[in-house]
Amino acid sequence: MTAVDDRSQTVMGRVLLLLEPFRECETLTLTELAERAGFPRSSAHRLLSQLVEVGWLRRNGTAYRLGPKLVELGSEARRHDRMYQAAAPTMYQLRKRTGMAVQLTVLDGDDLLFLEVIGGRWAASVLCIRVGQRLPALGTVEGAALLALRDGCESTLRDRVVRGRAGERVRCVALAFEAGRQEVAALSLAGPAGRTPEGAVRDLAAAADVVISRLPTEAALSSRLL
Repeated sequence: MTAVDDRSQTVMGRVLLLLEPFRECETLTLTELAERAGFPRSSAHRLLSQLVEVGWLRRNGTAYRLGPKLVELGSEARRHDRMYQAAAPTMYQLRKRTGMAVQLTVLDGDDLLFLEVIGGRWAASVLCIRVGQRLPALGTVEGAALLALRDGCESTLRDRVVRGRAGERVRCVALAFEAGRQEVAALSLAGPAGRTPEGAVRDLAAAADVVISRLPTEAALSSRLL
């Protein structure tokens, strides 16, 4: 039985299958969603109507899009995320100090998840990434650093020149670190190759140290759960 079959056996699993396609498309029709989820149109329509009713989706004619309730919950989830809380202030300082785009990523299984991207117009036009994006860890600079940490490698700094959206040469530097409770995260910098400011790697390492110092300790995490 496939993973899709497994998820389709529960209500929440079926809901997830209907929502996943919105990672790639802003709007989708009933037919498109039913085909992608592998559901009969009648079953898909029933679930979609319920999701519209609670605000998770919005319907405009025959097209569906993510609704305000999901946007609200997603924003709150990130705001309360311990990694985001610890890293965000330092990321803005790092951006100001280096002038480079700054990313915060975590490893989720074998996937890379972007929690924050700070980089202005250059990052938006050149880097093919966005907040909430999920990518296979293999093949990315951040993923290489995170997988190295997970695999017990001594060095978790990765420095490469990659291609941007239109073929631009982009230098990416990522440093992975342990975030507690078997969680690993990475801070990374990206900017035009050949224009990296002196000391950027040192600034990145210092920023990672600050983030680690701001993360709640295991004892503090346990006390919050009591």
